[in-house]
Amino acid sequence: MKVIILKSVLLLLMHYQVLGQNSLPELRQEGETYTFYVDGKPFIILGAQLWNSSAWPGITDQFWDQTDTLGCNTIEAPIYWQNIEPEEGVFNFEELDNLILSARERGLRLVLLWFGSYKNGRSQYAPPWVLENPDKYPRMKNANGEDIYVLSAVSQANREADRKAFVKVMERIREVDADDQTVIMVQVENEPGSMWTDRDYSPDANKLFNGPIPDVLQSKLKLSGSWSDAFGVNAPEAFNAYFIATYIDDIARAGREIYNLPMYANVWIRENAFQRPGEYPSGGPTSNMIDVWKASASHLDLLALDCYHGNPEIFKSLCDTYDRPDNALFIPEMGNGNSFARFQFYAIGNYNAIGVAPYGIDPYHVDPHDKRNRESLDDRFDGIAKNYELLNGAINPIASLQREGRLVAIGEEEGMSEQLVRMEHYDVLFKFGFPTYKDRSERTGRALIGQLSDDKFLLMGFDCKFMFRPGYGSGFRSAEYILVEEGYFEGDKWIRKRIWNGDALYHSTLPAEGAILKIKLRRVEMTDDVKVKANFDKN
Repeated sequence: MKVIILKSVLLLLMHYQVLGQNSLPELRQEGETYTFYVDGKPFIILGAQLWNSSAWPGITDQFWDQTDTLGCNTIEAPIYWQNIEPEEGVFNFEELDNLILSARERGLRLVLLWFGSYKNGRSQYAPPWVLENPDKYPRMKNANGEDIYVLSAVSQANREADRKAFVKVMERIREVDADDQTVIMVQVENEPGSMWTDRDYSPDANKLFNGPIPDVLQSKLKLSGSWSDAFGVNAPEAFNAYFIATYIDDIARAGREIYNLPMYANVWIRENAFQRPGEYPSGGPTSNMIDVWKASASHLDLLALDCYHGNPEIFKSLCDTYDRPDNALFIPEMGNGNSFARFQFYAIGNYNAIGVAPYGIDPYHVDPHDKRNRESLDDRFDGIAKNYELLNGAINPIASLQREGRLVAIGEEEGMSEQLVRMEHYDVLFKFGFPTYKDRSERTGRALIGQLSDDKFLLMGFDCKFMFRPGYGSGFRSAEYILVEEGYFEGDKWIRKRIWNGDALYHSTLPAEGAILKIKLRRVEMTDDVKVKANFDKN
């Protein structure tokens, strides 16, 4: 306790300024993509999210070395309303201060996850003085009129209580962190919605449901009439989505008026089992409710995708759904293991993700079945740790290639021995199965390829062979390597480690430990008689 108090005092003494000199983190739309800026520079979140009950000094102080091993640049950590405001109007920031200072000491950024009124379709993180007083802080009711373990989103008392606490949190973050900007983003609530019911059936909610849809939905979604008229079978879920979204938006608005950090809401996806609202949190920003949320929650920068699907096609489909002209893709929760290592490449390379993070890096939680080694990072994170080591050395060029639409990701999937990528002027063939001695059940081949100019490429990745040829019908017969350098970036500056030539280029294989290559090519023209034959074959 003395250590926590001392850290809090140090924070206030060292960082008691209203606003720092640096511009605040922000999400900018640039053309058809989004770029996240921190300290005025492009930033891609290579993150790690803590287990739900881990943001306590007794837990966090034990695993900071594991974050070093993972190589993440950002920690996503929950902060709890029940701990922040244990008694109404009485606030506690000891654990929050400790979290900020500890991350700062290690050069890590923080995304704070506000566990307030909603967490995974429940309200268990509301403080006891809220949960024990349902007359003042009402719950949602199911269709049978029974209270459920979810605070009602149509209740002004619930909204005001959460908003007041969140405002105090943002005031504290501003006080202790405005100069350093350790905290770069805030998640408002967690996987909101209601389990056990498709909507709130309380008398107040029923009255609203029986009326017309709100003006904002009429104007922005071009709908009219009653909820049932406008949304049909999805009316109960749309109703819940509107009131939960406006509830959260009001909290985010109030927080941003204090300290204008980027804010977002995350989603428990519906793409599981029977996909029936209430079996997943009904009213959250699910794939079928994104438009309702976008119309209703203008103070949220984005709707973030939580995804643990191991099926690559479902994963890609969800990325495509949340990567929209009005929404940047961010995946603050995903699984670990080699499949998710290549999924990270897909998200960053094909869907311009501003960040990715596996869930549950720390093994210090209450699951009795978790047998991980608590002294070191578990090997299930090896692939992601390799990703982070590689990508940390190329964030600026990756962000630039995303903006220009010149970045593509490939990955090794079951039944796939090769993958062809068509770039401007060139076709690039990737072959998998390397190194040949590895366990073939482990599909670790993955790469990002970006075209820097007509004949220059940036290639980074693991366990795959690559070959370049001029585009078919281009009038060129082959591609020659002029210069292939292995290295890394410091900001925008390229640091060369070595030149590949000889056997290295003969095999042209990205190694198991990963590599970043800058490749300069030359296209060799066909002779005139070969051009005639090639055009005849093409036609």
